[in-house]
Amino acid sequence: MQQNRLEQEKITTLFLKYTIPSVAGMVFLGINTIIDGFFVGHYIGVEGLAAVTLAMPFLSISIAVGVVIGIGAQSLIGRQLGEGNSRAVADTFKTAVCLMLGVMGLLAAGAVGFTKPIAALLGASESLLMPAATYIHYTGWFLPCLGVMFVLDYVLKVMGKPLYSMQVLTTAVLSHMTCNYLFIVQAGWGIRGAALAMGVGYSVALLLALLPFVLGKTAVNFRQGRVSKALAYQILATGSPEGLTEIGTGVTTFLFNLTLLRYVGEMGIAAFTAISYLSFMANNILLGLADGVGAIFSYNYGRGSMERVKQALKLAALAAFLIGVGMFAVISTFAGDIIVLFLDAKHEQVFSFAVYGAELYAFAFLVNGLNIVASGYFTAICQPRNAIVIAVSKGMAGIGVCLLLLPLIWGTAGIWLTVPVAELGTLFLSALFIYNHGKEHLQRDLR
Repeated sequence: MQQNRLEQEKITTLFLKYTIPSVAGMVFLGINTIIDGFFVGHYIGVEGLAAVTLAMPFLSISIAVGVVIGIGAQSLIGRQLGEGNSRAVADTFKTAVCLMLGVMGLLAAGAVGFTKPIAALLGASESLLMPAATYIHYTGWFLPCLGVMFVLDYVLKVMGKPLYSMQVLTTAVLSHMTCNYLFIVQAGWGIRGAALAMGVGYSVALLLALLPFVLGKTAVNFRQGRVSKALAYQILATGSPEGLTEIGTGVTTFLFNLTLLRYVGEMGIAAFTAISYLSFMANNILLGLADGVGAIFSYNYGRGSMERVKQALKLAALAAFLIGVGMFAVISTFAGDIIVLFLDAKHEQVFSFAVYGAELYAFAFLVNGLNIVASGYFTAICQPRNAIVIAVSKGMAGIGVCLLLLPLIWGTAGIWLTVPVAELGTLFLSALFIYNHGKEHLQRDLR
């Protein structure tokens, strides 16, 4: 079976085979976000960017569900494959797919049936209520497709198909780009077109992701296994740290919106939208690294091959640090050239404010990759407690506290430095958890 390479190949070779396609796939998603921001910013306008940002917390929660169930399934299946438990693999896969359909169905019903109340709850002003509600309504119809695509994509990696997983994400991106052009530029559908473009893009990717499972090219298919309530709880518990990260993105976006409205006004939200797109692109690279190496962690941990796990962890940490330094250098040097992709430089005040914010925000990338790898490691080996603490520290709790305090000390600069300070504080926690975990295994080996 293809997953046997996870126990046999040299770790360095395996690391490159799994992380490069995963990073490439996430880079495509990041490029997709940039192009999405380009179409919205240039063909719909600043109001369109602000509306999408206000709607983003709801979409972040929906994506969080996909990440929780997808990564939870991947981590459990990886360990089960390492342990040679094929029956548990089939049960976990079927449970994950059914769980995803159920939860996403409920979220879709909420998005379609309670569109305006959701937009109002997210803080949309009278002028932004309708465009934000429109975006939520039309993305809602496609949430089940998005969710199942997440599950299949994560499982494909641990089934020994990292390249095919990358092709699925690439298909989503190319379809989304094409639909953005057709729906926004050619058809002139505005915010509705932006939402439909996203939905159609991920629906096309879902069809591609289904093929290996339907054609019997994987170790599991939709006919095998049974749905288990106990496994559903395990999937949710295991994937919850990564989901908290996604939910934290939505919550912190909401907090940033409120803070910027208070200190700067709607101009601040438009500037933050541009920085959010930039941040999403950079974080996607680091998440791709963690996702790619996650299959190596879970499978070899399940087999008890701790030396291989340690080698993979060291490689991932080194790669995360080097990528972070590179991102910091690029954003610090070319902030204006990047921000102009999302905001028209003619809006001088908004544009200058966004460039200033990006240069300060960039400090976060010096350390956040190490936190992402640490959280991904504990998730992959099905020890979510430490990962949850890391996710909360770098997300809702850390950023929430910093947003309350730092603007009082440094003004608007404090808003942009919130994420770097929260990430730096979390790095100390990540290092402590990894050290204690390694010491625990060393003592176990000595016994």
